Amino acid sequence: MPDTSIEGSSNVSLYVDALEDVADALGVGDLSFSVYSSVTDRLDHEEVDVNRALLRTQRVEAELTQYLLSIEHESRLIDKWTDSMQTTANTADTVPELERRKAALIAKAKEYQKELGELQAETADIAPVSITELAAFRKQLKKQEQTLKEKRARVEAFQGLPPNIELARHALEEARDRQMELIQLRERLLGKMVDGVI
Repeated sequence: MPDTSIEGSSNVSLYVDALEDVADALGVGDLSFSVYSSVTDRLDHEEVDVNRALLRTQRVEAELTQYLLSIEHESRLIDKWTDSMQTTANTADTVPELERRKAALIAKAKEYQKELGELQAETADIAPVSITELAAFRKQLKKQEQTLKEKRARVEAFQGLPPNIELARHALEEARDRQMELIQLRERLLGKMVDGVI
């Protein structure tokens, strides 16, 4: 039968090492429940902040995409008007017809100018962001999310252990005793099965 005290001390030292790794990963000096709880709360707040920033970035990206689509639409309209004006200039139109077309184009231009003013008013409260800044910000957000996931995974790996080292040792001893009881029960059952076969 193996010496359980040697096994126990090696297992305890493994768990103590693991607790020290958690403390190093979290950047804290001890793992009392209050410290563990405050670090977990801080990680939760960081996650919320990262998610908020990501949502803001997605909103800005959607607005920039919408703005780009409107500019492309206006560009197509301008090309269409240019083509239309060139074809009408080539045909010999009368002066009144040209004046009427000119008035219609001016009215349409005023309408588009008004729409452009409304769009600019809607986007005035958003700080101007270049695509490069937006890409860098997204990379930074992804890095922070990855770091947060790694920290959360480390903390969750040790969630079942008590934060106090003495309590952790006691929990390990109880688990080890229970394991030995189960091993002895298994041996007895196997012995009875063998006796029943013979």
